[in-house]
Amino acid sequence: MKRLFILELFTTFFTIVGYSQPKNIPLAEVTSENVVDYIASKVKVYDKNPVYAIRPLQNSCVYEILVNGYLLHKNYDLQKLGTPIPINAAILKSGTQTITYRLYPLEDLMVDTYGKGDTVHTLLKNTSMNIEVIKYEDVKTGTRIGDEILVTKHESSTKKGTREFIGSGLPYYEYTFTFNATVPYNNEGWSNGEDLKKFDKEELEKIVVKKNLLIGKLYKEKNLDSLVKIEHFNKLIYGIANYRTKEEFQGIFDQYKADVFKEKEIQSMEGYQMEFYSEHKIVTLRYSITTPPDPRLKGQPALYYLYKDEYGTLVDFLSIYLFLPKGKPLTVENLQIL
Repeated sequence: MKRLFILELFTTFFTIVGYSQPKNIPLAEVTSENVVDYIASKVKVYDKNPVYAIRPLQNSCVYEILVNGYLLHKNYDLQKLGTPIPINAAILKSGTQTITYRLYPLEDLMVDTYGKGDTVHTLLKNTSMNIEVIKYEDVKTGTRIGDEILVTKHESSTKKGTREFIGSGLPYYEYTFTFNATVPYNNEGWSNGEDLKKFDKEELEKIVVKKNLLIGKLYKEKNLDSLVKIEHFNKLIYGIANYRTKEEFQGIFDQYKADVFKEKEIQSMEGYQMEFYSEHKIVTLRYSITTPPDPRLKGQPALYYLYKDEYGTLVDFLSIYLFLPKGKPLTVENLQIL
């Protein structure tokens, strides 16, 4: 559920405060004690801090949205969003950006607790997906509705001469459109990653599983320093793309630290599938959207743990998206976490 800087995209996105630039810290010396200073030192101060966001509106389907091949948002229930979803985290640099949406049938969502209702295995005639891409010129000066600038608006197509969704009757539908973005930063991110499809699939999966198991072990052992060292790349990308301040980093890290130190039970990874994103540069292990081993695992990451609080037993899913920097051998150590 929470990779640091993914959960916070929805909670602290529009807060910007000033801070003094911390000193540079060599990467080899980064620890849980100085990681906040390290990341904050990499975030530059710009004259303007533009933010891009999307506002999806679906009908009669569940869906996923990828920005530049990165899975940024998923919705597997009937909820309709009102608040725009920030997407800077998936915008690595200025230029043409892609948005891909994947639509899936409702399946059992229309069946009530008494078993009444129909199970839907294909997309319906009235299925649709509309997406607005909006921009805020500067998060320091305004992020209200009146500050929104419409960049582009996409409406899913219908069959010629009808109002029927073009993908009706299908078990899955995907479409990609583009828009242009201008940002002041340039993140290399996964753009310089290897095409993972060129590796033997069984060998790749074996190494990806080992990486997941390693991370699970570190969470189980509450090994904060080791987790910080292998997850700093993730924190750095999101921090730069969202103009984070040291104060924000500290608050986010405090929550991350609290999650690491929870008493937890790492669950076994069974029945997952390996999936690729961004032209096969990103790989992850997750459960199927249409045929998960347990309905509660629908579309969720393969690595997760259970913990208890005053409300009972709860679950945290660990979204492990990996890429391999170009020229690096395929090893557990070389796979980077996004």
